[in-house]
Amino acid sequence: MTSINDQLKNFWQIISDPTTEQREKMGEGRSFYIFLTLLFGIISVLVAYNSPLLQSPLRLVGFIVIMFLHIGLHWLSFLSISNIRFSIAYLVTQGVLSMLIILLSGAPELALAIFAAMIGETIGTFGTSRLSWSAVVAFLVLTPVSYILVGGTETLQNWLSPTLSTMIILIVFMVLFRRQLESSERAQALATDLKEANTQLVTYAARNELLALQAERERMARELHDTLAQGVAGLILQLEALKAYQQQNNQVKAENVLTQALDRARNTLSESRAAIEDLRNDDRDFQTTLEKLVAEFSATGQTTCELNIELEDTQTISRHIKHHARRVLHEALTNIQKHAQAKNASVSIVQSGNTLELCIQDDGIGFNPDKIPQSGHFGLQGLQERAQLTNSRYILSSSPDEGTAIEFIFSLDEGVRA
Repeated sequence: MTSINDQLKNFWQIISDPTTEQREKMGEGRSFYIFLTLLFGIISVLVAYNSPLLQSPLRLVGFIVIMFLHIGLHWLSFLSISNIRFSIAYLVTQGVLSMLIILLSGAPELALAIFAAMIGETIGTFGTSRLSWSAVVAFLVLTPVSYILVGGTETLQNWLSPTLSTMIILIVFMVLFRRQLESSERAQALATDLKEANTQLVTYAARNELLALQAERERMARELHDTLAQGVAGLILQLEALKAYQQQNNQVKAENVLTQALDRARNTLSESRAAIEDLRNDDRDFQTTLEKLVAEFSATGQTTCELNIELEDTQTISRHIKHHARRVLHEALTNIQKHAQAKNASVSIVQSGNTLELCIQDDGIGFNPDKIPQSGHFGLQGLQERAQLTNSRYILSSSPDEGTAIEFIFSLDEGVRA
């Protein structure tokens, strides 16, 4: 158990450095304490002047000292706010001091003022708790007891009626006041919570706006890469082929390549406009679009491409999945053109049940996927992002001199997600 010395140290620490709640409580009751001090001061002077018992200097000094101690403890009542031990000790001490003041003065009229003040302070400080009502009952009992001890039963009869009526009115008033105060505190706490919630909502809204902006930037980066960048890269390859055929004086092939380059330029411009206007050109026949992409790839003459398409019902494939499947195929074929140096390639597009499997393979120089830098390779990064956006399974297999294989398995059940 805690020693008395430790309790005294704790008591002194609370007096010298009270908590914020205790300071606020003391500030709220400052007017009440000032009024109580003035009231007890005036009553003490009148009682000391009129009471025969207080004509004794020793008794008068004791009365004054105990009264000062009683008033001082009222000012320290905030110490008992959050400590049950201080609460009980405070109420018991004030009850004892009140009885001593009344007995020393020999004035029963002090009982009404002192115990009424204690009852009002108890309800105002501790509310309507069990401790508060126990203290109120104790002070109500001590009031007639002090009358009997000082003046006998005759004094009790003279003061009983006004005392009871005053105490009842005081208790009702303080209970109503306490409830109103608690309602005000709850309203203030609710207003504070609403303000904090509003601040959090503003923060969440700003965060969501930033995430949406970031997602839009990533989407536009993918679209620009898959339209302008890849389209221009394809044009460069075709123009290089055109230059080679012109140097060889092969006008027939040169004209064919030039026609293909013009078609690619028009298609790139169309897709760029669609990306800017947030149109995906998925209203065209899906299979025709895929066949056209592979045909344009094969027309460069650098790589022979074998195509296998098995589509059960394109109506069950959402525009979302069609768009990303077309972009994945476009990206994979462009990478073969730019990097693979492959002689042969194969594209397999198979719809089976609720999945769409897209597989692109080549026999090119390959690479080590673990040694590809994260920055600067927007095509591979775009493939990973498309897998996340469509909740698809994405597998990249490659090794030096053994070609590359890209496999996408789209879940058609997830196709509705944007």
